[in-house]
Amino acid sequence: MRSLPILAAIVLIAGCGGPPEMPQMPPPEVGVAAPISRELPVERVLSGRIEAVETVELSPQVSGIVLQVYAADGASVKAGDPILEIDPAPFKAALARAEAGVAQAEAGLRLTTDTRDRNAKLVTDHIVSQQVFDDSVTAVMAADAGLAAAKAALTTARLDLTYTTLRAPISGRLGTVRTSTGNIVQGGGGFPPSVVTSLVTVDPVHATVNLDEETYRRMSPRLATSVAGGEPVHIRVGLAGEDGLPHTGKVTFVDNQIDAQSGSIRLRATIPNPNGLLTPGAFARVGIEIEAPRPVLLVNEQAIQAQLATRFALVVDDQGMTSFRPVQLGAAHGVLREVTGLAAGERIVATNLAKVFFPGMPVKPSPVDMETLQAPQSPAAAPAAPVEPIAPAGQDGK
Repeated sequence: MRSLPILAAIVLIAGCGGPPEMPQMPPPEVGVAAPISRELPVERVLSGRIEAVETVELSPQVSGIVLQVYAADGASVKAGDPILEIDPAPFKAALARAEAGVAQAEAGLRLTTDTRDRNAKLVTDHIVSQQVFDDSVTAVMAADAGLAAAKAALTTARLDLTYTTLRAPISGRLGTVRTSTGNIVQGGGGFPPSVVTSLVTVDPVHATVNLDEETYRRMSPRLATSVAGGEPVHIRVGLAGEDGLPHTGKVTFVDNQIDAQSGSIRLRATIPNPNGLLTPGAFARVGIEIEAPRPVLLVNEQAIQAQLATRFALVVDDQGMTSFRPVQLGAAHGVLREVTGLAAGERIVATNLAKVFFPGMPVKPSPVDMETLQAPQSPAAAPAAPVEPIAPAGQDGK
């Protein structure tokens, strides 16, 4: 009967000790980082509009039947590219007629010149009267004027022939081409010219915005310097559907008067647009630098928490204890946000926030980068600098 001694031993052991202790959970590991200190300008975001630097309505300079359309709707063209061609046959005929007119005028001028020179000798010998000589001189002057008129007509005919090809005067993007092969287009004269299409420049573009009078007065010296080509006043632009204000430029124009009705003045900034993302006519959010850069603290958006209307961060002390710290939010800069209420050297919980159930809870902090939220790379993990020359392609051991 071995079960009895075993049972007695179990009772004896249970009676000698207290209740069993629960195992204690270790502090959760979290990523911590100090706020980033940078100098950033004071910025105000206003509503503005994107405008083309140059806008042209293309109309032919001569009338005729469209022989061929070279450009498609919305095409990007360079200065000098053909848009359409008007039937050149009538203009070639006019050019030939003008060339014949010049030849006729030149022959007439030679004839009257020879007559004048001959009469100049005869009048000296009293063979012809002075009146006859004077008439021959006048005839030369008339023939010379006729030749000048014929040459001018020839120049006009040549120009009209070149105008049969409508070309882009500037580089940019076309709108809708409002004609097609076989249609008649009007080139002016007694009737309004036919507007074939519109053309706008794409790179760069302008962003226009209205600035209130009080702010303009404070910024006036800096704006004048920026317009004159000195220290620029920067602007940032964002379109509908874009995060933040990813496009940058500088103020290049300030209007010469304040609008009496709105009490604001018109500003214009020039923005590079190499990818054509900024479309003329679009509404935009325009952030304008209204004050010079000043030091700010930046914290990753993911490190900021909310409790009702209060925004706060969790600060970790040297003993690994967390504490509640209310903050006030400022402008956003990508994944970073301007904050006040924190000190430059404080460690903020930036990752694994879900593991911190309440302020005052101990944690095991590990450093991370505030912007990327990634742990710093260990020096041992970094590749060693090569001491031998780099092997040629195909000899790197792969």
